Amino acid sequence: MLVITENDTRVKEMVENLLETGGVFIFPTDTVYGIGGGAWDERALDKVRRLKGRDPSQPLTLHLPSVNAIKRFAVYDDRVQEVLDKFLPGPMTFILPASGQAPPATVLRGKVGIRVPAHPFFESIMSSIDRPLFGTSVNRSGCAPLSDIEQIIEQFSGVDLIVEALELGTGIASAIADLTVFPPRALRGKLPKSLLQ
Repeated sequence: MLVITENDTRVKEMVENLLETGGVFIFPTDTVYGIGGGAWDERALDKVRRLKGRDPSQPLTLHLPSVNAIKRFAVYDDRVQEVLDKFLPGPMTFILPASGQAPPATVLRGKVGIRVPAHPFFESIMSSIDRPLFGTSVNRSGCAPLSDIEQIIEQFSGVDLIVEALELGTGIASAIADLTVFPPRALRGKLPKSLLQ
């Protein structure tokens, strides 16, 4: 396992190599640290589920570098597009109808959960790599997300790479809004009032 900061000049190359070889890494977001890998990579998926003690039936979140990338993996109308443009990038997870291109591990009953974090790692590194990640918070299943790097190293030493944030986000997991219904329904956390109107 290697720990490097997000501004290390090697980050992009290391993440690209990791995604090519089925590796698993921990990355910063605008909320909490995420753990994940290539969105279609069964080796990475199995490893993350084992590390977290997570049931394979639970879907993982699709992490994307831009709002424009969402249209490849979800099906939605202009009203939903306005919501996405208003709140993303940002600390929200949106549940949308999945398209046929959505990675199976991120889909449950025809719906996909999508994140576009407002964080330099995604806006710079992942945007230049332009590959989707599956991701979930860094914690044992049923426990609170970890934000302390020393604790993360201790509990998740089985990962291949940790990209340490220069500045982590809120420390609170993203709110989840189901946009397949109207008005949108909160599945976790409190939604902005303007989203419910």
